[in-house]
Amino acid sequence: MKSGKILTMLFAIAIAATSLAMVSTNLHAEAGQGNLTINVTADKTSASQGDTITYTYTVYNGTSDNITNIAISDSKFGTISLPVTMLASTENVTATYAYAVLTSDLPGPIVNKATVQGTNSTSENLTATSDPVSVALTANKNLMTKAEILKFSGVPGKGIDTAPGLQKYFNSNSQAADHAGKKAKNGKNYGKNHGGTDDGETDD
Repeated sequence: MKSGKILTMLFAIAIAATSLAMVSTNLHAEAGQGNLTINVTADKTSASQGDTITYTYTVYNGTSDNITNIAISDSKFGTISLPVTMLASTENVTATYAYAVLTSDLPGPIVNKATVQGTNSTSENLTATSDPVSVALTANKNLMTKAEILKFSGVPGKGIDTAPGLQKYFNSNSQAADHAGKKAKNGKNYGKNHGGTDDGETDD
C-alpha cells in the first residue's frame, strides 16, 4: 500500500516537473522574441523650394540574435548609408539624409518611407518598413521662373515652356510673382498670347 502511494507521488512529481520545464521554456521563448524595426522622422513639417529637410533613420534590433548585412532603402531617396551594417541584440543605429526641396517637388507633399533588411545567424532574411513621413510644401515664387509660376498656378498654354520671356524671374522686390498666375488665368492661352515676350512685369 505504501509502495503504491510512493509511486503515485513520484508520478505526480514527475508530471509537475515536466509542466514547470515547459512553462520555463515558453517564458524563455517569449522573452527572446522581437523584431527588426525602423523609424523615420523629418525635422520639418512644411518646407519650400531651397529648404533642406533632414531625415533621421533609426534601426533597432529587437531580436535575441545578431543581425548582419543591414541596409536601408528609401522610397524617394534610394539607398541610405549606414555607419555600421551589423547590430547585436537590442542595439540600434542612426543615419541621416539631407534633401534640398526642388521646384519640381511642388505642389507636394513630399511623402516617403523606408525599408530595412538584414540577415540573422541562421541566414534568415528580416525586413521591416517604416510608417510614411509627409512634409507639406509651400511655393516660394521668388525662386521660380515666370513659366514655372504659371504652370504651378494651372495656367494653360503650349508656349509657356518655350517662350523666352517666360524663362526669366520676376523682380523679387515687387509683388508681380504673387499676381502672375491670377492675372494670366484671365486669358485663354497665356503662352500663345505672350509668345516669347515679357508680360510687362519683369522689372516691377
